[in-house]
Amino acid sequence: MKVYLAPLFLLAVGALLILSGAARPAYTHPDWQRRFDNVDFATLTNFDSLTDEWFAAKAQAETSRNRLMDVGMGVVAFGLGLLLLFALKRVRSFHDLRSLQSPATKYGFFVLSGVVWLSFIPAEWIWLAYTLGRGDSPWWADSIGIPMYAVQRFGLVGLPVVLAGVLVTLRGTALPVRLWSLPILGPAYIVNIALTIAIILALLVLLTGIVSEPFLVPSGLFTFYLLLSGRAAAASRGAPSNKRLKLAARVD
Repeated sequence: MKVYLAPLFLLAVGALLILSGAARPAYTHPDWQRRFDNVDFATLTNFDSLTDEWFAAKAQAETSRNRLMDVGMGVVAFGLGLLLLFALKRVRSFHDLRSLQSPATKYGFFVLSGVVWLSFIPAEWIWLAYTLGRGDSPWWADSIGIPMYAVQRFGLVGLPVVLAGVLVTLRGTALPVRLWSLPILGPAYIVNIALTIAIILALLVLLTGIVSEPFLVPSGLFTFYLLLSGRAAAASRGAPSNKRLKLAARVD
């Protein structure tokens, strides 16, 4: 069970960062917003200029509190995501981690891909509501309405594309496959190259989430896992599945 020490360590580090941030004031001058209280919005014509001025004043007054807490929550979310992934895949040792497998069936892969993709929508909504609630945006701007709609639209429009990509990736494959199986690029070279690029992008999303958008981390982690699974499946296109190999070995 030593493999669980890594996510538990991440939980501990994240908790320390959160506590360190929570012990600090959010701003060096708590009344930094007071100069914006008397703005006459009825006669104001340049809201963008006022918004830029508000963000500049905020950046000058804020401490490292929120940044520490965001990173801390991101590290905690990463640790929790790893624990969930290990539990679902029944990882009990480093040997299990080295032999980590894709979803067992194409149907399971398909459904999990759709769920993980759609999970980005509520994750981003929660993050936007959280940052609005702690005062990261001026009260006169439409700070979360437009982004929330854009995220929902992007998620729903992108869902058929994602699912179509899953079907193309899994065509002619047999699941499950090991994530770290060779070759790196198999018969489906174009699919493998596209998945490799997507893996790099998913890793960047995951790292960005850890640093600045912690609620996206679990979705990013499982996206990374699914893309690694897709890469392994496409690279082994036409090969028998692990289950078939084990069954054949037993018969022999």
